[in-house]
Amino acid sequence: MNARPRVLLVDSNSDDRTLAALVLRRELPEIEIEEVSDGMVLADRLPVGGFAAVVTEYRLEWGDGLQVLESVRSLAPECPVVFFASEGSEAVAAHGLRHGLSAYVVKGSAGYVELPAAVRRAIERSEELRASRDGLALFQRLTEELALGTFVAVADGRLTEANLALAHILGYEGDKDLIGRNLAEFLSDTALQAQVLASLSRGRTLRDLEAGVRRADGTQAWVRLALWPVVDPSQGVVRFEGAVEDITGHRKAERELSERAAALGRSNVDLQQFAYVISHDLQEPLQLIRRYAGLLASNGTATLEGDGKRYLANMVQCADRMQGMINDVLAYSRVDTQGHPFQPVDFAAVVQQAIANLKAAIEESGAQVSWDLLPVMAADGAQMVQLFQNLIGNALKFRRERPSVRIYAVEDTDRATFAVADNGIGISAEHLERVFGMFQRLHTAAEYPGTGIGLAICKRIVERHGGRIWAVSEVGRGSTFCFTLPKVLSQAPGATAAGANG
Repeated sequence: MNARPRVLLVDSNSDDRTLAALVLRRELPEIEIEEVSDGMVLADRLPVGGFAAVVTEYRLEWGDGLQVLESVRSLAPECPVVFFASEGSEAVAAHGLRHGLSAYVVKGSAGYVELPAAVRRAIERSEELRASRDGLALFQRLTEELALGTFVAVADGRLTEANLALAHILGYEGDKDLIGRNLAEFLSDTALQAQVLASLSRGRTLRDLEAGVRRADGTQAWVRLALWPVVDPSQGVVRFEGAVEDITGHRKAERELSERAAALGRSNVDLQQFAYVISHDLQEPLQLIRRYAGLLASNGTATLEGDGKRYLANMVQCADRMQGMINDVLAYSRVDTQGHPFQPVDFAAVVQQAIANLKAAIEESGAQVSWDLLPVMAADGAQMVQLFQNLIGNALKFRRERPSVRIYAVEDTDRATFAVADNGIGISAEHLERVFGMFQRLHTAAEYPGTGIGLAICKRIVERHGGRIWAVSEVGRGSTFCFTLPKVLSQAPGATAAGANG
């Protein structure tokens, strides 16, 4: 529990001291009053310290109040001193007020009434000043720890105060090296120099100005600068205060990230172009292989023995499979390069179109395909049809009984999550990520035909739209393929002027 604040009452007149103590104890019960009557006791008590205030008479038998004031100032500079003095001490009190005296109250009937309020005000002001100094010290420590430069400048740009962090940002040893220098001279861009000086001369606030600065050793750093005017109601703008944040590391990281993004973009374009060219270049020899194999199959089977017929059949089958793979590679490479602009799309109509495209497979398998209420959102309509067609077709292919497919969506404020759930053979947990890779097959072509690129195309379509796709599954109990699409889409690269369903 904190002890009560103590006030030292100094007066060699016992009657005045006793009355003053009585009044103070009655009006300020939360304060402990300690009385001092002679210089020897005062000399013992003052060094102990811990007083919230000192109240003293000016005329003392063994000295005067100015000596008490001087002693308190030297031993406890933050302790307020109140003169409670007889009439005729006004000139002395004025001198004391210039040297740190907190208040002056004239003894008398009115003075005894006024004294408690004067002591309370003196203590409160002292506590406010102490809190302000503590807050300023904390702020200075924080700015130094956070390497945040702070400064004070006048209207022409000259620095009158600066902290150590600003000196270090600018490459100087101490803050004194900056005093008197012009803030604008540190900026490496003349246009920004003019902007800062104009803001200062017009008394305007300047925020979040990113600028290059010249350091003391001639190197350049990047900073974020803010400054604002401090206004006195009677004088107008009296000074400017400001803060400087070193963002050199941020700028370097942004530049490296931008360079990596550009390199990645070039790499993606090169890969897409490579896949497209290779796929086209493979078409001609593959078509020749298929043509000659077809001629042999139709005209030469009579002269071929058993192994020869088998070899020819395998060649035709391999050629067909390679043609399918080339077509899928082309489809994969065209997701970004030949996409359409994002326009409002009715996803119920998208699902219906995908189902219509799969009509033969649905009828052959006896599949039941249903969908709940689906949203209208901006997307590439043609690619959404392809996406649902691939996911529904996947469910029809990897079935173990009469297929059942349910499609539904859950909307949040900024995105929609779609799900395509089936009752098929399922996928083991270790393969849930692998299924989205190119040509990743979990079964042989004899068991389930296809190239294994359908889900990779789905992933590429979803990522072009700024979403992500994943699968939840259990072997023998079906799979659910989920994907998210943001509700606000920026136009994807590679879009043509064609319509969403063109």
